[in-house]
Amino acid sequence: MSIWAELSQEALPGLGRVRRLLAHLGHPEEGLPVVAVAGAHGKTSVIGVLESVLNAAGIPVGVVTSPDHPHPWEAARLGGEPLSRARLEALVIQAVRPWEDFEELGRPTPQEAVLAAALAHFAAAEAELVLLERTIGGPWDPTNCLRPRLSLLTHVVPPESAEWEVKGLAQPGVPLLTVEEEALVALAEACRAVGAALSLVDPQDVELLELRWDRAVWHSRSDPFSLGPFETPFLGAYQAPNLAVSLATLAELLGGFGLSRAAVEEGLHRLFLPCRFELVHRGPWVVLDAAQSPAAAQALSLALEPLPPHRGQRHLLLAHPSSTVVEEMFKVLRPAFFWAESVPPSELAEAAERLASRLSVEDVLLVVGPFPTLWEVRRVFIPAP
Repeated sequence: MSIWAELSQEALPGLGRVRRLLAHLGHPEEGLPVVAVAGAHGKTSVIGVLESVLNAAGIPVGVVTSPDHPHPWEAARLGGEPLSRARLEALVIQAVRPWEDFEELGRPTPQEAVLAAALAHFAAAEAELVLLERTIGGPWDPTNCLRPRLSLLTHVVPPESAEWEVKGLAQPGVPLLTVEEEALVALAEACRAVGAALSLVDPQDVELLELRWDRAVWHSRSDPFSLGPFETPFLGAYQAPNLAVSLATLAELLGGFGLSRAAVEEGLHRLFLPCRFELVHRGPWVVLDAAQSPAAAQALSLALEPLPPHRGQRHLLLAHPSSTVVEEMFKVLRPAFFWAESVPPSELAEAAERLASRLSVEDVLLVVGPFPTLWEVRRVFIPAP
């Protein structure tokens, strides 16, 4: 039986399992400089920006993201490359055995096991920085077992959940950087209660100047690296706040790495954010986005406005496990499209391939669905090498 099948699919409250996993691996977290990234939207994008720039600067950076990939081991990478499945599984086995040590705690989840195993690999490889995505938030998020050098908070939805979101994220003496304005009072109170230093980044610091089908051009008002207008691959306008907090992080709180302007430009230019308003095919033009809430759908709707004009028609395929959420998202997105349909997530890849085969080279197809399902759609249009 695969080790992944032996893990629990339900996360029980508590941090004891993660602490036990780390103990079995010799406490690899000790001495690792960590940045924890939280929020309802934008976590993966912020991590992607930071990772791309740091890799361009030649700085070994480890990453553990949400286990939304089809396979758990795909959630961890070092230097931009996924960890070897065999290496990660060997570390997971070392972390969970003997099972008797977890009888009173419950078996760990794949997310908890990947986190501990990845940290062990990063420590052995002497990574200079580790970027961690908080996935469940609140006091029982597995990343709360670590003391970060810096904490980042993207948007919180709804704003009333801010106090829950920062439980465990806000730690004594650890700076917390955020673009969340609506919940600023609650965030300030939560940080003050534990002695964390809260810093607000203007979410409008970065603005989209131009969007083409091959690139996006942005400008930062504060421009900490004197970039002037800078380019990224094709991205949605909703990435502006994420770029703002990323640049502020690189400039103000990670400046000890001595990042050059050239490294920042290169990292932004080769930025790779799969399934985040990602163009995966031309003629017809197929764009994938992992929006999975009405708020995310609203942001996606605004991102459609600066799209370069096309002579063809816009088509929408939307999938979500909840029929209620599908209906709410459909209301937001439908007016921007000539034709739109919602399908179950399990049918999304097949429906996208079938529809794209019937569209003209001038048509645009936006495919919106859960991240794991979009990976299957992505493979339809970008086959694995």
